[in-house]
Amino acid sequence: MKARNIAVKLLAALVLLGYGALLLYGMFWGFGRASQIGLGSFRYNLEPFETIKLFTRSAGWDNLRAPLINLAGNVAVFVPFGVLLPILFRKCRFYPVFLLRFLALIMVLELAQGISGAGVADVDDLILNGLGATLGYVGYRLVAGPPNRRGQRRDERKSAAVQRSQAASGRRR
Repeated sequence: MKARNIAVKLLAALVLLGYGALLLYGMFWGFGRASQIGLGSFRYNLEPFETIKLFTRSAGWDNLRAPLINLAGNVAVFVPFGVLLPILFRKCRFYPVFLLRFLALIMVLELAQGISGAGVADVDDLILNGLGATLGYVGYRLVAGPPNRRGQRRDERKSAAVQRSQAASGRRR
């Protein structure tokens, strides 16, 4: 692996660790959540778009802050994962694998929030977080280009060798 690739992966790993730690702090202890841990029962929402509808209905000129923070925040906060995970993990360079792994991670965090009482296990958070990560992934793909297929280099070498042999045989005739 080239030194540049190693440096990029190391930087991405450090950013992911630091950003992930800040995110976990915000999800479980920040915004006064620490005082809620252990109190009450498991809170959840399994109806898709219920929370999203609630916040969009409550949005208005006099109440724009809460919907903006919840909806746009749940999208924007997870955009970096769409960039960092494909850089760090080769299998995450393919969108279906990336999305499944990302959503599995978010599902675990959402369940932990609901069980601990630090928040609500909300399917709408999965939707919004997945949208944010997808936006980051699209940005990554725009910069990195399309993913390489397994064995693509080998196939390119074969086709180059075939072309050379065809050119050589064409010259002999």
